[in-house]
Amino acid sequence: MKTLILRPEPRAGDRKPKGPYAQEFCSSYAERVIGNLIGDEGFCASCGPDCNACRKPYHRGFRRNIAGIITLPGVLPYLLERPADYVPDDVPPHDVILAINVHEQILLEFLNRCRRWGTRGVVVPLESPDWVSGSARALAQATCSQNGVEVAFPKPFCVFDPPAGTVLAEFRRRFCIGKPEVELAVQKGKIRKAHVHVSAACGATYYVARWLTGSSIDDDLKYEIIAKRLHSYPCTASMKWDDEIGDTIMHLASQAHYEILTPLTGEVPHEPDMVVSPLGRMVQKPVATRENVKNIEHAKEAILRDLACQGTTCLRDLRKKRKITPAAVNSALLLLKQSGKIRTEGDKIFKA
Repeated sequence: MKTLILRPEPRAGDRKPKGPYAQEFCSSYAERVIGNLIGDEGFCASCGPDCNACRKPYHRGFRRNIAGIITLPGVLPYLLERPADYVPDDVPPHDVILAINVHEQILLEFLNRCRRWGTRGVVVPLESPDWVSGSARALAQATCSQNGVEVAFPKPFCVFDPPAGTVLAEFRRRFCIGKPEVELAVQKGKIRKAHVHVSAACGATYYVARWLTGSSIDDDLKYEIIAKRLHSYPCTASMKWDDEIGDTIMHLASQAHYEILTPLTGEVPHEPDMVVSPLGRMVQKPVATRENVKNIEHAKEAILRDLACQGTTCLRDLRKKRKITPAAVNSALLLLKQSGKIRTEGDKIFKA
């Protein structure tokens, strides 16, 4: 599997935007990800003189699997007159595009042309709320859908865990980047080994695993090891409040790493009612099929019970009922009507 990386030019911070109509694209996260992928020994200096080359035993270097790295300007106007001018003529064939903090108009131009290069998947990590707008994400989703290309906007990259059997799941497995997956070996109350199967794309998980090794399971591993090490790495996810997820992106990165400890604590990770969608938005978590069936049956019983007592009911009253969702009410009404048990007149519902 080959990946094509789109990234802003290095050291963009040396060239600040001039005027209110230009924006800067920071390269630091891209440099971390590329350093991790190619196995650059110097890309991480967090341990300083205490470095024990924690990544070296894994022998992970994906330089040969990188089809190309396309570097784009680090300072650009918010609105580009001709974004197609930034798409090279000689884009190499690849399987997955990894686009890291690039201008959204340029990203869309790449997606419009991606079929010609054999693109099968696209990953656009969102480490800051302002990297790609919601409208551009929706347009990218529609474009990729038309082209038969999988796309994901993980916010942040370390929650990237696509469904099994997909091209993007294979990308996560092959390149060992995405939602952290660490195997812990415990002996006599101590973590003797922390083997990283999948790391955060920036490489932070290797650093966390290095400090978990040798720790007692009775220590405050969550905050004294994982939280502190992520901050000292440092984690590059933004600490700005993100209205879409109702949290900071860095907090989600921390949560993803806390789950490493689940085998030790026995605590089932909290399953929120809201989840981050592939477009990087916080949406209602889908209800399991068996729960949907149960909810619809519950709604049918409530409707028939009301009709038995009152002879009639209305849609407005049904939707006010607690623990019955509007979707379940609508499905229940449709099924009851099809089975000849009720009839409707506008908003009114009667027993047939």
